[in-house]
Amino acid sequence: MVNAGKRSGRPRAGEERLSREAILAAALRLVDDEGIEALTMRRLAATLGVNPMSLYHHLPNKAAVLAGLAELVFADLEQPDPGDAVPWQDQLKDAARTYRSALQAHPNLALQVLSDPAAVSDVVVVTVEPFYRALDRAGLSPRQIFESVNTLVDFIHGFTLGEAAVRAETFELAPDLLTRVRSLPAGKAPTLARIVGELGPEGLAYDFDSGFESGLTVLTTGFAAVPRRAR
Repeated sequence: MVNAGKRSGRPRAGEERLSREAILAAALRLVDDEGIEALTMRRLAATLGVNPMSLYHHLPNKAAVLAGLAELVFADLEQPDPGDAVPWQDQLKDAARTYRSALQAHPNLALQVLSDPAAVSDVVVVTVEPFYRALDRAGLSPRQIFESVNTLVDFIHGFTLGEAAVRAETFELAPDLLTRVRSLPAGKAPTLARIVGELGPEGLAYDFDSGFESGLTVLTTGFAAVPRRAR
C-alpha cells in the first residue's frame, strides 16, 4: 500500500515560501561560503530544505541560477548620469571603482561571471554604460570608446581575480623579490637591481587599493591622450 502522506502532493517544508529571490539568495550564500564548485541544483535544494524538482519551477537550470546571481551582484551598479558637472575622468574612475567593489564582494562568483557567457545576463552588460558615457563625453570615436572600455574592463577583471587569489589587503612581494634580485649575477638586469635596491622593503610593499588607483590613473591618462574625433 502506498503511503498517502508521502506523495500526497503537499509541498515539503520550505516549498510553500520558495521563490526565485529566495533561491538566488541561498545560491549566493553557498557560492560565497564554499565556491562555485559547490553550487549544484541538488545541493541548493538541500540548503533550502526542498525537493530539487521544486527549484525548476523558478529557475530552469544551473545556467539560469548563474545568470540570476549575476543580476544580484550587478543590479545596483547602474549609475545616474552626473552630467558635465563631473569631469569625464572622475566619472570613469568612479564607475571602475564601483565595478571592482561588486566583484570584490563576491570573489568566488567573479571568475564564473567573467568567463561564462551564460552567466552574463543583460544586467551585467549594461553595467558598462557609465564607461561608454564617460568616454563619449571625452570625445573619443565609437571604435576608440569600444576598445578603451574593453581595455579598462580587462584591467578590472584581471586585477580583481589576482586580488581574490591572494585574499589579503597587501601582497608581500618585497622579501622574495629582494632575495632574488640580490642573488643575480653581477651585471644581470642592472636597471631592475638598481630600482629594487633604491626602493627597499618598504618601497616594494604592494597595496591593492593603491595599485588599482595607480592603474586607473595610467589608463585614464592614456585615454585622454587618444586623438579626438572631429566635432
